[in-house]
Amino acid sequence: MSCLKCNFYSLVLLLIAMHLTTVSHASYNERIALKTREAVKKADPCDWYTLAISAAKCLKKEVNLDEASIWLDRSLKIEETPFNLELKGDYYIYNSMPDKAIEYYVRAMNTLKQKNGNSNISNLQKKVANIINIGA
Repeated sequence: MSCLKCNFYSLVLLLIAMHLTTVSHASYNERIALKTREAVKKADPCDWYTLAISAAKCLKKEVNLDEASIWLDRSLKIEETPFNLELKGDYYIYNSMPDKAIEYYVRAMNTLKQKNGNSNISNLQKKVANIINIGA
Protein backbone atom coordinates (compact mmCIF):
# COMPACT_ATOMS: atom_id res chain seq x y z
CA MET A 1 0.00 0.00 0.00
CA SER A 2 2.82 2.47 0.79
CA CYS A 3 4.38 1.92 -2.67
CA LEU A 4 1.04 2.77 -4.21
CA LYS A 5 0.91 6.00 -2.17
CA CYS A 6 4.49 6.85 -3.22
CA ASN A 7 3.62 6.30 -6.87
CA PHE A 8 0.50 8.43 -6.48
CA TYR A 9 2.40 11.28 -4.82
CA SER A 10 5.14 11.04 -7.43
CA LEU A 11 2.55 11.28 -10.18
CA VAL A 12 0.90 14.30 -8.52
CA LEU A 13 4.26 16.05 -8.16
CA LEU A 14 5.12 15.30 -11.78
CA LEU A 15 1.80 16.74 -12.96
CA ILE A 16 2.31 19.87 -10.85
CA ALA A 17 5.82 20.32 -12.23
CA MET A 18 4.57 19.88 -15.81
CA HIS A 19 1.82 22.43 -15.21
CA LEU A 20 4.23 24.98 -13.75
CA THR A 21 6.61 24.50 -16.67
CA THR A 22 3.80 25.03 -19.17
CA VAL A 23 2.54 28.14 -17.36
CA SER A 24 6.08 29.53 -17.14
CA HIS A 25 6.70 28.91 -20.86
CA ALA A 26 3.36 30.49 -21.81
CA SER A 27 4.04 33.58 -19.72
CA TYR A 28 7.53 33.89 -21.23
CA ASN A 29 6.06 33.75 -24.74
CA GLU A 30 3.41 36.28 -23.78
CA ARG A 31 6.10 38.62 -22.41
CA ILE A 32 7.94 38.43 -25.73
CA ALA A 33 4.73 39.22 -27.59
CA LEU A 34 3.93 42.13 -25.28
CA LYS A 35 7.44 43.60 -25.47
CA THR A 36 7.57 43.41 -29.25
CA ARG A 37 4.09 44.92 -29.58
CA GLU A 38 5.13 47.77 -27.29
CA ALA A 39 8.30 48.42 -29.33
CA VAL A 40 6.29 48.50 -32.56
CA LYS A 41 3.71 50.78 -31.00
CA LYS A 42 6.40 53.27 -29.92
CA ALA A 43 8.27 53.15 -33.23
CA ASP A 44 8.34 56.04 -35.66
CA PRO A 45 6.10 55.43 -38.72
CA CYS A 46 9.20 55.33 -40.95
CA ASP A 47 11.18 53.00 -38.68
CA TRP A 48 11.54 49.85 -40.73
CA TYR A 49 14.21 48.46 -38.40
CA THR A 50 12.11 48.33 -35.21
CA LEU A 51 9.37 46.52 -37.13
CA ALA A 52 11.89 44.04 -38.52
CA ILE A 53 13.77 43.44 -35.26
CA SER A 54 10.50 42.92 -33.38
CA ALA A 55 9.44 40.39 -35.98
CA ALA A 56 12.87 38.73 -35.73
CA LYS A 57 12.42 38.24 -31.98
CA CYS A 58 9.05 36.62 -32.55
CA LEU A 59 10.43 34.37 -35.29
CA LYS A 60 13.36 33.31 -33.13
CA LYS A 61 11.05 32.25 -30.30
CA GLU A 62 8.31 31.07 -32.69
CA VAL A 63 5.65 33.23 -31.05
CA ASN A 64 3.22 35.78 -32.43
CA LEU A 65 4.06 34.79 -36.00
CA ASP A 66 0.96 36.29 -37.62
CA GLU A 67 1.70 39.71 -36.19
CA ALA A 68 5.38 39.31 -37.05
CA SER A 69 4.41 38.80 -40.69
CA ILE A 70 2.36 42.00 -40.66
CA TRP A 71 5.29 43.90 -39.15
CA LEU A 72 7.62 42.52 -41.81
CA ASP A 73 5.23 43.58 -44.56
CA ARG A 74 5.08 47.09 -43.10
CA SER A 75 8.87 47.14 -42.76
CA LEU A 76 9.31 46.08 -46.38
CA LYS A 77 6.92 48.81 -47.56
CA ILE A 78 9.07 51.40 -45.81
CA GLU A 79 12.38 50.05 -47.12
CA GLU A 80 13.50 46.74 -48.58
CA THR A 81 16.74 45.71 -46.94
CA PRO A 82 18.63 42.42 -46.93
CA PHE A 83 17.70 42.07 -43.25
CA ASN A 84 13.93 42.33 -43.54
CA LEU A 85 13.85 40.40 -46.81
CA GLU A 86 15.73 37.52 -45.22
CA LEU A 87 13.40 37.60 -42.22
CA LYS A 88 10.38 37.36 -44.50
CA GLY A 89 12.01 34.33 -46.10
CA ASP A 90 12.51 32.84 -42.63
CA TYR A 91 8.83 33.49 -41.88
CA TYR A 92 7.88 31.50 -44.98
CA ILE A 93 10.14 28.63 -43.89
CA TYR A 94 8.36 28.52 -40.51
CA ASN A 95 5.09 28.29 -42.40
CA SER A 96 6.24 25.56 -44.82
CA MET A 97 6.20 27.78 -47.90
CA PRO A 98 9.64 27.08 -49.40
CA ASP A 99 8.97 28.68 -52.80
CA LYS A 100 8.07 31.99 -51.17
CA ALA A 101 11.09 31.69 -48.87
CA ILE A 102 13.42 31.24 -51.84
CA GLU A 103 11.85 34.27 -53.52
CA TYR A 104 12.65 36.46 -50.51
CA TYR A 105 16.12 35.01 -50.00
CA VAL A 106 16.97 35.74 -53.64
CA ARG A 107 15.61 39.27 -53.27
CA ALA A 108 17.80 39.69 -50.18
CA MET A 109 20.85 38.49 -52.13
CA ASN A 110 20.08 40.87 -55.00
CA THR A 111 19.65 43.76 -52.60
CA LEU A 112 22.98 42.96 -50.97
CA LYS A 113 24.69 42.83 -54.36
CA GLN A 114 23.14 46.18 -55.40
CA LYS A 115 24.19 47.93 -52.21
CA ASN A 116 27.65 46.41 -52.04
CA GLY A 117 28.92 44.16 -54.79
CA ASN A 118 31.41 42.55 -52.39
CA SER A 119 28.80 41.47 -49.84
CA ASN A 120 28.90 37.99 -48.41
CA ILE A 121 25.76 36.13 -49.44
CA SER A 122 26.88 32.67 -48.38
CA ASN A 123 24.39 32.47 -45.49
CA LEU A 124 21.50 33.17 -47.86
CA GLN A 125 22.91 30.73 -50.39
CA LYS A 126 23.02 28.03 -47.69
CA LYS A 127 19.40 28.68 -46.82
CA VAL A 128 18.36 28.32 -50.46
CA ALA A 129 20.51 25.18 -50.85
CA ASN A 130 18.89 23.65 -47.76
CA ILE A 131 15.43 24.28 -49.19
CA ILE A 132 16.34 22.75 -52.53
CA ASN A 133 17.90 19.71 -50.84
CA ILE A 134 14.80 19.24 -48.70
CA GLY A 135 12.62 19.21 -51.80
CA ALA A 136 14.85 16.74 -53.67
